[in-house]
Amino acid sequence: MAPSTDHEKEIASKVDAKAKAIQEGTRRWDNNIIQEMRIAVGFEMSDAEFSFFERYVTWRRQKPISN
Repeated sequence: MAPSTDHEKEIASKVDAKAKAIQEGTRRWDNNIIQEMRIAVGFEMSDAEFSFFERYVTWRRQKPISN
């Protein structure tokens, strides 16, 4: 799933960083990810960006980062 805008790239980068930490055993997926990512990205997500975020999290949970 490829991000197409600068904001989507930042969202993907933050989600990927969390996914990597989860794989390393230092973090876990939880219900706070929405609030966590809203803070982490540093901008107010538009509806389209939030939709991308939700789809990207779902996709990343199904496709872990390869080492």
